[in-house]
Amino acid sequence: MDEVYPYLAGLTVVIEDLPEEANCVTLDPELKDSDGIPAPKITYRLGENTKKMLEHGEKKAKEVLLAAGAQKILSKGNDAVWWRAGWHQMGTCRMGNAAENSVVNGWGRSHDVTNLFIVDGSIFVTAGAVNPTSTIQALALYIGDSIKNNFATLFD
Repeated sequence: MDEVYPYLAGLTVVIEDLPEEANCVTLDPELKDSDGIPAPKITYRLGENTKKMLEHGEKKAKEVLLAAGAQKILSKGNDAVWWRAGWHQMGTCRMGNAAENSVVNGWGRSHDVTNLFIVDGSIFVTAGAVNPTSTIQALALYIGDSIKNNFATLFD
């Protein structure tokens, strides 16, 4: 380990995973919590664009590592994503102007339930390949202000 460990490097390719219609959150027909409520079930697959971006990123990462003097490179190389890379699940309650193709309006209010406001990463239509925390915080402030500014007519 003394000869190898000081020379190890890791590189993770981070990309924007575009929305795929097949990717969704539903209720699991079998798994339930302790109160008998169905658990959420996440259906996810890599789209063709995502696969191509990962392949490109992996190729470029290898170039960088080899240029830096890498002796051995380990890689997934099979369209698999690294399960330890972490995920930011977004887009399950899409923000938009119409109930036909979105869940909330431009300030987080549900199209279907007037007293429901969603303030998290699920309202993103898409997201860049970075952590969404600052954007979620900005949306929380914006949605809070929108609720306050529209309070007099909020439930008309």
